Amino acid sequence: MQKIKTIIKEELSGWKPFDVIWLVSVCLIVTVMSVLFKYDKGSDPFYWIHIVASACGIINVVLGGKGKLSNYVFGFIHCCLMIYITLISRLYADFGVTVYNFIMQFVGFFTWSKNMNHETHEVLKRHASNRTRLTSLAVIVVGTIGVGLLMKHFTNDIAPFADAAKAVMQVVAMILMVRMFSEQWWLWIAINCVSIFMYIKAGNFPITMMYVVYLINSVIMCVRWEKEATANDQSYK
Repeated sequence: MQKIKTIIKEELSGWKPFDVIWLVSVCLIVTVMSVLFKYDKGSDPFYWIHIVASACGIINVVLGGKGKLSNYVFGFIHCCLMIYITLISRLYADFGVTVYNFIMQFVGFFTWSKNMNHETHEVLKRHASNRTRLTSLAVIVVGTIGVGLLMKHFTNDIAPFADAAKAVMQVVAMILMVRMFSEQWWLWIAINCVSIFMYIKAGNFPITMMYVVYLINSVIMCVRWEKEATANDQSYK
C-alpha cells in the first residue's frame, strides 16, 4: 500500500497550473461536444466507447508529454478501445498499428521505469542521432508506399495511403517514444494531421476531436521536449 501511495505521489508531482487546466478542460470539452454532436444515433449502441477512448487517449498523450510513467496505463485502455473503433471504421492499417501500440505499452512502461529522473519524477528526454533520423525517414517513405498499395488493392480501406502513412509513422514514433527521443513529437504532429483527415472521412466526431487535441498537445510537448532534450544531451555523450 505504501508503494502505491509513493507512485501516486510521484505521478502527481511537478504539475504546473497550465498542465492541470489543459488536461481537465480538453477532456471536458471533447466529452461534452461528443455527446452533443453524437453521430449515427440509431446504428451505434456503443457510442460511449468512442467517448471513453477519446478521454483516455487525451490523458495518455498529456501524461506522456509530461514524461509520466502512468501514461502507459491510459494508453493500454485507449488501445483496447481503439481496436474496436478502427475495425468498425474500416481503417485496417490503423487497426494493425493499434495492436502494435497495445504491445508497446508494456515495452514502454518497463523501459521508462528504468530511466526516470528521481528529482522530477519524469522520464529523461534526449535527441536521436542523425543516423536514427535518416533511418526513420527511409522506413516511413518506403513503408507508406508499400502498405498503401496493399491497402488500395486488397482491402476496402476508405483512405488507403493516409491510413498507411499514419500506421507506418506511428510504428516509428512509438519506437522513438520508448527510447525517449524528442523527435517523436515531430512525427506525432504529422500523424495527428493525417488522423484528423481520416476520421473526418470516417464520420467519427469524438475521435476526430481527440486528434485535434492530440495535435495541439503534440506542438506544446514538442517545444518542451526539445528544450529538455537539448539540456540532457550532454549527459548521454
